[in-house]
Order: sequence, then structure tokens, then C-alpha cells
Amino acid sequence: MRPLDNAIPAGSRRAEAGSSESATLTGLRQAFDIPRLFRSRFRRDLGLTAFAQLGVFGINALTGLLAARLLGPQVRGQLAALTLWPGALIFLTHPGTDAALVFHVGKQRFRFAEVWTAGTVLGILQALLVIPVGLFVVPLALRSYPAQVRHLAIIFLCSAPSIIFVSQLTSLLQGKLRLDAYNLVRTIAPAAYALGLLALFFLHRPNLRDVVAFQIAGAVAAAGAGYAFLSRQQTFQFRWNVEAFRSLLSFGWRTQLSNVTSFANQRLDQLLLSLFVPPRQLGLYVVAVTVASALGFIPQAAGIVTYAAGSNLNANDAGRIISRSFQACLVCLGLGCSLLFVIVPWLIPFAFGRGFAGAVLACRILLPGAVAFGLSHVLYDGARALGHPALPAHAEGCSLIVTLGCLYLLVPRFGFVGAALASTLAYGTSLVAAFVLLKRRADLGWRDLVGLSNPTLRRVFSDGSR
Repeated sequence: MRPLDNAIPAGSRRAEAGSSESATLTGLRQAFDIPRLFRSRFRRDLGLTAFAQLGVFGINALTGLLAARLLGPQVRGQLAALTLWPGALIFLTHPGTDAALVFHVGKQRFRFAEVWTAGTVLGILQALLVIPVGLFVVPLALRSYPAQVRHLAIIFLCSAPSIIFVSQLTSLLQGKLRLDAYNLVRTIAPAAYALGLLALFFLHRPNLRDVVAFQIAGAVAAAGAGYAFLSRQQTFQFRWNVEAFRSLLSFGWRTQLSNVTSFANQRLDQLLLSLFVPPRQLGLYVVAVTVASALGFIPQAAGIVTYAAGSNLNANDAGRIISRSFQACLVCLGLGCSLLFVIVPWLIPFAFGRGFAGAVLACRILLPGAVAFGLSHVLYDGARALGHPALPAHAEGCSLIVTLGCLYLLVPRFGFVGAALASTLAYGTSLVAAFVLLKRRADLGWRDLVGLSNPTLRRVFSDGSR
């Protein structure tokens, strides 16, 4: 009796081999690819968003350079203080509506009109809260600054409604995967501000009032553009649904916990420096932060697309997107920040003027933290897309403890250089905490994120070896 294998015709054996090979290739595609429906769109949206973020970064770099050369270290520090405190209050009173809008529009659990209505009501309530609180807090916080600075800070505070609603409109566009319009609207405000600073620079008018006026005008223009884009596809109808409001608020406040702790880690150093060091040191630190965050557009773009796409996918497919985004950011940030570390002693004096040469050391200290900061925020957007909006809050809470302790120990002794060291240590802590929490809650470990662990690949290669 012939063995069974010999009884199988050669054509059948070739067909079986071809089937095995096809299964192997299918396994490889599943290991490396996101769903076919989203594959090309993800690449397109990521490229478009990265390009837009690069443009915004270029505009912000230009405005930072122009503001520094136009105003000098002293007045540049005043500008940072008068915009920082109203911006902090707007952020701290935010109910997390933006992230909640993206998630709810993507999941389509409620009608668009119901989600938009709930978000608008929350925005109005925030504006009614932040302005009265700011009228008390801002003059008190800036009491050591000139009267003109305090007056301009109040004017900037009163522009809160436009800042709130432009943020909501862009979130609605992001949730609907209209990332072309989303990126355009987000570019309008910084572009308008840059054009205004260019005009002031060439007219030799270092007027702080005009600088603030162009910032406000940019926010108003962006809000109008966002409304125009959305109105082409959607009819803005007021449709109240208490369940939509509760769901938006429930998701939002858990997201806001992470936003507040993240904001504290990012801005607490500058807030404290505005209170305890001369404006010149604050101006130097702002420049150091600006240069160290030069590559921030990369993780921002990856996070935007990851959150938008992941909110429209199941957990397994969203996990593939998160891993792909993380790996791309790890390579780009690692190489880019290494290059910046080498060239900042030449770059800062050349770009901002010799008066800002003292920012070089602080900038070099901040660069490793910039890598950790970018990677952790890609993970935060991934966690939100997976339905874990409170995870970033816990990671940032661990980081905040490090921030407070290091600022207390280092700023009195080393000034703004100590603040830079505190920030880097805090950002590293947040990245480690994000790894641990994402593994525990979403079963997505650091080996999966960096591509060192892939069950599908292990199965494919083990089958092939047999």
C-alpha cells in the first residue's frame, strides 16, 4: 500500500502548498496592516496631518522668532505671562468636551445634532464660568507686572468664547474624519497671528497691544471658518437629548482629568517662573521650550489621526494603528532631537539673537523630555480611542508628583535651568506610567508597541518552519 502522500496528485500538492503560502501571506498582512478600508485613508490622513502640523510648527517658529526680535527678552516675557494666565483658566475650566466630541461623532451613538447641541451648551457654561473667575484671578496673578500687561490680559480673557468654540468645531471635523478641513481650520489662527507680527516687524512697531490684537483676530477667523466647513455637510439644529449630554459630560470629565494633569506638567514650570523669576529668565525659558518642542508636530499629527481612526474601529484594529503610530514617532523623535542637541548652540543665537544664548543649556536638558512627551501623548490618544479616557489622567498624575517635587527642589537653586530638568524628569515618568497602565487595561504592552512582540508573526513563522 502506497503512503497517503504519494497517493495525492502533484497538482493537489501544489495547490495545498499554494494555499499554505497564501495563508502565510495573509497572516503577514494581518500582522502588519490595518483594515483595507482604512489602510489608504490612514496613510493619506497621516501624511496630510503631518504636513499640516509641520506647517503650523513652521508658523509658530516664525511667530516665536518675530516676537522675540520684535519685543526683546523683557517684553517677550510679559507677553508670555499675559497670555499664559487666561489660557490656563480657559483650559482648567474646560469639561473635556473636545475629546468627547471626537469619540461620540466617530462612534455615532447619537445624532450629530444631539452631540453638537450638548457640546454647545457645555461651551456656553464654560464661558460663563471662566470670565468671572478670570476677572478676579488674572489681576491678582499679574500684580507685579505693569498696568498695561494686566489690562491686555483681561482683554485676552474676554476672547474665551471664540477660543472655546473654534476648538469644538475642529473636534467635530476630526470626529467625522474630515481631516482636510480640520487641518485647514487649525492653521488659520497661527497664520493670522504670524501675518500680523510680520507687519509689525517691518513697520518697526513693537507694540504689545497690537500683538495681542492679532492673536484674538486669528481665533475669531478660525471659528468662522470651522462653522463654514461644517455647515456644508451638516445642518446646525438645536436638538436636546439629556442622554447625549450626560454621555458627553461623563467621557469629557474623565478626559479632562488627564488634560489638567498634563497641562500642569507642561505649564506649571512657566507659571511658577512668572511668579518667582524676572521676566528675562521667563523669556529665555520660553525660547528653550520652543526649540525643544520643534518636532512636536510629529506626535501631534500621529495622535490626531490615531484618535480619529481608532474611534471608528474595533479594539484589535485600533491597537494596530496605535503601534504603527508609536513606532513612527519613536524613530522620528529620536533622530530629530539628537540632531537638535548638536546644533542648538548655533541655532538659538542665530535665530533669536545673541540675547537668548542663555537658553541653550535649558534647551538641551529639555530635549530628552520632548521625546518622552511626544511618545506618551500618542499613547494617550490611543487609550482614548480604545475607550479608556481616564488612563492618561493616572499617568499624568504620577508625572505631576515628580513635577511638583522637582520644581520645589530645583527652581530656587537653579532658576529656569532647574525647571527644564524638572520637566524632563516628569515627562519620562509619564511615559513609563503610560506603558504600565496600557498593558494592564488594554493588554497592549511596550513590546507590542515597538514591534518586538507579535503573536500573529510568531504563529506564521512557526508554521513555516514546520
